[in-house]
Amino acid sequence: MTALADHEIHTQNRLRRALGLPTAGGYLWDGHTLHAACQTCGQLPPLQPPPAPPPGRPVVDIVPDHDALQTAARIVAALVEVIDQRRPVKQVADFVHPRVLRYVHTLPVDHGGSRGGARLLTLHAAQPNEGAVEIAASVRARGRRRALAASVALTSDYVWACQTFRIL
Repeated sequence: MTALADHEIHTQNRLRRALGLPTAGGYLWDGHTLHAACQTCGQLPPLQPPPAPPPGRPVVDIVPDHDALQTAARIVAALVEVIDQRRPVKQVADFVHPRVLRYVHTLPVDHGGSRGGARLLTLHAAQPNEGAVEIAASVRARGRRRALAASVALTSDYVWACQTFRIL
């Protein structure tokens, strides 16, 4: 049923109540049978309670590490500045995997020397597990808005480093 149909039934029920007529009841589908509402009160029948949770300890989400999220965001912002030629590559070389540096070097840049070719517009960081941060961002590159995806992981030296970086 659409929202409009629900609203129409609600309006019809209000009018029926005002006139002292029985209201139109709804139906309930439990996956196997269509159950009608009670004719006198309009109450839907109770369904069976949900099954018990599986045995064992419940899964607990990790607590996001805000320092890790901020560090990852700074690394990605610095890489966008490298693409825009506002920052030298040397400044990010310690925090970026070599394949990411190779990718950044292959991106087309404005050789006229004018800056403003790449700007970070939005950035969303998420931490799927304790040793990784995933970034979804949007950048303005060469006059078009583009999506950016990056992953930053904790290395064996306990340093956050960008492992993947792509402008889509």
